[in-house]
Amino acid sequence: MSNKILDDEINYLLSNSINKLSANSLVKDLTYLKTYTIDDENTKEIDDAISLERLSSNFKLWIHIASPTSYIDFQSSIDIKARKQISTLYLSTNNFYMLPEALINNVFSLHENEKRGSISLGVILNEDGSVSFSEIVQSIIKVNYRLSYIEADELIDYAPKEEEDLSIISMILKKRKCWRNNLGAIEIQESHGKIIVKDNIPSLKIVDPTLSRQLVSEAMILYGNLISEFTKQNNIPVPYRVQESFVKCYKKEYTDNKENILYNFLLKKTMGKTYYSLNPMVHNSLGLSSYLHATSPIRRYADLLVQYQLNRFLNNKDLILKGDVENLILSINNLGRQNNMKYREDQKFLLKKWFEKNPIIEHNVILLEWINRYKNICIFYFVEYKLSSICYFKSKYDLNIGDNFKVKFYSNNCNDILYFNFLS
Repeated sequence: MSNKILDDEINYLLSNSINKLSANSLVKDLTYLKTYTIDDENTKEIDDAISLERLSSNFKLWIHIASPTSYIDFQSSIDIKARKQISTLYLSTNNFYMLPEALINNVFSLHENEKRGSISLGVILNEDGSVSFSEIVQSIIKVNYRLSYIEADELIDYAPKEEEDLSIISMILKKRKCWRNNLGAIEIQESHGKIIVKDNIPSLKIVDPTLSRQLVSEAMILYGNLISEFTKQNNIPVPYRVQESFVKCYKKEYTDNKENILYNFLLKKTMGKTYYSLNPMVHNSLGLSSYLHATSPIRRYADLLVQYQLNRFLNNKDLILKGDVENLILSINNLGRQNNMKYREDQKFLLKKWFEKNPIIEHNVILLEWINRYKNICIFYFVEYKLSSICYFKSKYDLNIGDNFKVKFYSNNCNDILYFNFLS
């Protein structure tokens, strides 16, 4: 594939994106809705937005997902390049975007006050959280408010009368979460730390499961579930996201945060593997009979492939063949694992750099697991930083899983593993 062909495709879309979208008579104009995006402040790939429509006797929740496939074609140069990467890869040295940055910024992302193409799901829920009505449409939307999670939390919490939509949406989606929990969904709500890079310096960021993050998460799960039901009913070959069965941990009523951390760790270990499959099967931890990834088509190829099929079906065009989808699923699974491994290795490298730049005398840890007790390899949970990592740890004391104690970091340049000494 020549760079010139790719550049020509990009330049054409930059000049003709709105014309290409407006020419489709099947596209529904939803710009009348008050529409919100909720993301981290520095997010570039803005995939999703939400709206609330007031009906005579009910509320209709709209979930909008950016639609790159309204502009780009399967087997185009842009598509082939995206397929080779499978997903956007966020590393400390650089971000490697799945789709061209110029198109992400100027055509695909759901930017404030800009008309954008979307695949929109309109849904009305019953009081118990089950679905009363749903529809899937190609649409044009216009985002009215781009909110950070902090700003969205304030609107949900305070619910000012003139801006109460997010608070109502939050209550609607809480019902949906209860519905899933009654079907056996496993909910793990905990803060987690991750290392980010600012001005080439690693720093720690702690992400809490706030109301707005729970709202976005539940909306995306609802979208993935209903799109999977739609593709299943209409025999549309797509990559479904499935999770193998697992043995649930018995949970007593924990009052000690240390025990909650250990329980959550053990629970995650018992969960079955997740992967993409041509066959719609149960996703156990979500409590759903079928599910797929469809809410991040700008940064995940599995989502983009689902959207290609949706757009073709909604426009009465031939679907991508089942055999071709099956081959793509193999690539998605394999390259996806490689990208995940690269990200984890990068995080491990950054974590070591962060410890080296923050030589605090004491770190409060919980011993989660001995990977190899004889080689002194274990997994620590760092209480203040809300994260866990594989560590080298040698102590003359006989320490067991669940023990809480203090350690001191010491630098070792042999590899990326973290080395600690016992303090108390």
